[in-house]
Amino acid sequence: MNYWILTTEYPPFFGGGISTYCYHTACMLSEQGHALTVFVNDRSVENTTIEKLPEARLIRFNPSIAKADAFLGNETAISYAFAWLVKEFIEKEGKPDVIESQDYNGIAYFLLQYKYCLFDWCRDVPVVVTMHSPNFLYMEYNELPLYKQPNYWIGEMERFSIQAADMLLSPSEYLISELKKRFVINNSNLHVLPNPYKAEELIHQPVVHSAILNNDLTFYGKLSPQKGTFEILEKFQELWESGFDKSFTMVGGQDIVFPPLGKTMGKIVRKKYEKYIRTGLLKLKGRVAPADRATLFAGSAIFIVPSIVDNLPYVVMELMAQGKILIVSKQGGQAEIISNTADGFIFDYDSPGSFEKTLHNVIKLGKEERLSVSEKASKKIKDQYSYEKIYPVKIRLIEKLIKEHVTPQQFPFIRTLPGKKQSVDISGKGLLSVVIPFYNLGDYLNETVQSVLNSTYKALEIIIVNDGSTDPQSIEVLKQYRNHKLITIIDKKNTGLADTRNLGAEMVKGGLLAFLDADDTVEDTYYEKAISILNHYENVHFVGAWTRYFGDSKNTWPTFNPEAPLILTHNSINSSALVYKRDAFLIGGKNDVDFKIGLEDYESVVHMKVNGLNGVAIPEVLFNYRVRRNSMIKKSTQEVRADYYQKIFKKHQSFFAIFDKEVNALNVYKKPLTFDNSTLDDYPFQNIPLISNLVRKAIPVIKSNSNLKNAALLLKKLLKKQ
Repeated sequence: MNYWILTTEYPPFFGGGISTYCYHTACMLSEQGHALTVFVNDRSVENTTIEKLPEARLIRFNPSIAKADAFLGNETAISYAFAWLVKEFIEKEGKPDVIESQDYNGIAYFLLQYKYCLFDWCRDVPVVVTMHSPNFLYMEYNELPLYKQPNYWIGEMERFSIQAADMLLSPSEYLISELKKRFVINNSNLHVLPNPYKAEELIHQPVVHSAILNNDLTFYGKLSPQKGTFEILEKFQELWESGFDKSFTMVGGQDIVFPPLGKTMGKIVRKKYEKYIRTGLLKLKGRVAPADRATLFAGSAIFIVPSIVDNLPYVVMELMAQGKILIVSKQGGQAEIISNTADGFIFDYDSPGSFEKTLHNVIKLGKEERLSVSEKASKKIKDQYSYEKIYPVKIRLIEKLIKEHVTPQQFPFIRTLPGKKQSVDISGKGLLSVVIPFYNLGDYLNETVQSVLNSTYKALEIIIVNDGSTDPQSIEVLKQYRNHKLITIIDKKNTGLADTRNLGAEMVKGGLLAFLDADDTVEDTYYEKAISILNHYENVHFVGAWTRYFGDSKNTWPTFNPEAPLILTHNSINSSALVYKRDAFLIGGKNDVDFKIGLEDYESVVHMKVNGLNGVAIPEVLFNYRVRRNSMIKKSTQEVRADYYQKIFKKHQSFFAIFDKEVNALNVYKKPLTFDNSTLDDYPFQNIPLISNLVRKAIPVIKSNSNLKNAALLLKKLLKKQ
């Protein structure tokens, strides 16, 4: 079997849980004769490097190779780069049998978007998503601002990946229960499968015996809120103040930023618990290389895993395999590994005194009792999480997936909305009617019409609706099309763009409908690709694509599936050039003629969502939008746009009410309609092009360097004081 893994972490340059999982999964599968390829993003490489490891072919790549950094935020550009590179390798080597990806940061988002937009290079490749640490869940516990962009958008990428995966794996029941509290998981091919683990080097029994009575207490993991850093230190402070004399050592990274205080966790802990650090009761140690852990922990017997949320942490497996005695919180998958009091100990944050009681009981254990727990812990990991135990279950699931894989007839939207359900049939024998509203744009019409005629989708008609043009040159341009066999011109008095679009939609012959403003153009494959999606999915009613600006701008606008609540805060799709099932537009998308200065197309998209009609954005530049400084929308002020947003809100107030909490929270950080790209990182100077580009390129470097991160935090504080 040709098996590909997509990950942001892989040893030796990463040592976290995702990295450990990918390594053991690669080893487990390769031992059974499968061909493993691991793709991992790494900005330290210039382009792409390929290394042959004993367990897999490792492909490290710089995400900038996909050239999406200019119009996508950092995490979103990484996801795009994964899809871009997978496509490159498929076109060069052929398709793998299956691709597995982590959930974290939604790195499979674009791969799955391309797959469900029916791109040939990936549509029939099964994609497995294994859940590790969804950012939208962990951000909540780490007290990051969930509704600030791009945080919320990253969560949307993760949620889509969870819904769209051909198979969804979770190492723990706990993670599934936590996610189900926050959104409805519609993915029916969901399985709980523990992570595989093989201890490379068990500590010899004499070493375990010699340390087994040591009562020093150790925490191993990054200092972060989700790992229970604050909670466990508060409990130890209470114990120490009551005369408890055992030391507590915390080993792991300390550079994670705690947003409410704008400081790293290391600085916060050192300042708050300086007294105990000075007396030696609290000891802080930084990161430890995987090769040095066994030596560092050889003399320790008791470890504490105090997470307030966790999946199935490898640190528990690693320590239990080494015969360590663990005290773990109930709040995480770690409690699923341990049989309480037999091979470890579980305390419950929700039960007052539970930790203190558990800790004292462990300390009181005699040597033989401790050795019994130690031996059972080591045996548990060997028996229940070994390759021999996990592989047969996983391979049966994978083989069944490959054998039964088909592209569903329903597009996997993140949310199934309450309310109206529309059944829309396509009539007109596949005829596409392209409506071009026209008013005094004779300078551009020829280019627009020619782009439609160049389309690879040939079953089409063009309807030019002349909205009372008065410019002689524009009237003259129309004459050349009045006898064209594919073009019909409808003349009417000037009533505005909204009414002109509506009239055109009512006059067409086709069951498929597209609008195209008279100064814009489409790529030749746009309509063919959009109609393929409309024909395949019962629950997709309109399709858009990424937009390239030309004229007075040269930027790219990456558009996205218009899902609530985000579509209720800004327009996420190129709403002036969508391709529809015609009946869907007539049922729920007709333009509101009261919108005189623009936003009628945005309101139309919201209106369709209200009517239960869904849309998809193809992640490819297929539409060209001419930017003119004197265009109607450019002349509108932010105040006018704000007024129109309120108008949309009042018109669809009951629909907005469904997402009242989310919309209000999102609008706290960004005023409605003042942006059109949720993926972008929020940073100073982002409206100054030259400085903005430099800062955006620096963001990934800053995030990966603790010294630079501290400097950035200081700069942020200084700017706030200005």
